[in-house]
Amino acid sequence: MSMKILVCRWDPYILAALREEGADVALLYDSFEAAHFHVDEDVLKTLSYVFRINSFDDMDELAQVATQLETDGWIPERVVSLSEFSQFGAGYLAQLLGCAHPSLEIALRTRDKRAMKRAVRSAGVACTDFVSLRTSEVEESVRRTTAELGFPVVVKPAAGLGTLNTSWVHSENELRVLLEALGKDGVEHFMMAERPLYGDEFHVDAIWVDGECKTLGIMRYLRPRLAIETAGKSNGSVLLPRDQWPELYADVEAMHLQVNEALGIREGITHLEFFKAPDERQPIFSEIASRPGSGGIPTTYRAIGDDLRIAWIKSVVDPERPAPYADAEIKRYLGWVNLAPAAQGRIVAEPAQEEIEAFDYVWQVIRLHGVGDEYGDPLPSSWCLHVFYEAHSLEQFEARGRELEKALNGSFRTEPVNG
Repeated sequence: MSMKILVCRWDPYILAALREEGADVALLYDSFEAAHFHVDEDVLKTLSYVFRINSFDDMDELAQVATQLETDGWIPERVVSLSEFSQFGAGYLAQLLGCAHPSLEIALRTRDKRAMKRAVRSAGVACTDFVSLRTSEVEESVRRTTAELGFPVVVKPAAGLGTLNTSWVHSENELRVLLEALGKDGVEHFMMAERPLYGDEFHVDAIWVDGECKTLGIMRYLRPRLAIETAGKSNGSVLLPRDQWPELYADVEAMHLQVNEALGIREGITHLEFFKAPDERQPIFSEIASRPGSGGIPTTYRAIGDDLRIAWIKSVVDPERPAPYADAEIKRYLGWVNLAPAAQGRIVAEPAQEEIEAFDYVWQVIRLHGVGDEYGDPLPSSWCLHVFYEAHSLEQFEARGRELEKALNGSFRTEPVNG
């Protein structure tokens, strides 16, 4: 009998993989996705159920979806969330439908960074100090930040995504102005101020089945995410071969198990970030998400097998499946860089395929935006053109990334969008 899986978020790549695995799939997506993604009607026709709701945060809508599935006798064995903003909705649906995973508790601890860091710190994991901020208590928030952290600090939404709405704040007045501006709408906004972390920034992407790690890879960002000034420069990451970084892998795997224990993570896919100073051994935990990494991270794994998202989905459908990449001996540095226009607007020119293929170390290209598309502010996560390539050393990988940027970013041109 086919496994019944309820998918939260439109993702044609994942949906195709589930169909290939023979799963019986129901899809739940929201109005934002309908407006901003190309939802293919032909794909929708292949699914057992399709529900479009206004928001994954609307408990009433979610409850009605759960009731409809129960009424029809279609009870999923797994609920999977593919995005940051569907985590709570997926946990709520899983609870209503009697699925063990994901849980609301894990959604809380992987969405609200304050709950996350309290939990991992109590488990003995090294992480930076923070202060909780409220826009209804500006002066108290400023006072506590000054007393407990000092300046500069990094201020971010308590339940944000990546570097979205995250900024450096260098003084009491700057923090006061920021909080007052956020609170002008009269709605309570929960933020947090963190003591900055320095050094190299890494991410760890792993698949878990019944508490066991099926695969784990460590990648180093070319540049820490908060240091990226524009989308097309030093914006990518590189997979570190385990045999060349054995000490780092051992330390990070031990830390990850502590984090999982603290947060209750036993199933699914995780994306963890940490910092490490070059002259220190200890990794410093930054944050973790119970979803696939974004950008070119999952696709990097195609060089040694399946895309990481597909490896995860296969483990969901068949938990007894052998661990992915077990036979892959990674002797080279694999990764990606995002190329992009320097200015927003409608793209009127982009790097030609033959320009990119002139670099023999490039093994794949994914165009997320092309000629005719409107491209917004070139923020760190404004993905445009992912170039995947390899190198024999970390230093060569970094040098080749700079070479690609210098040669190809100049081929982009944008023009203002009228109106």
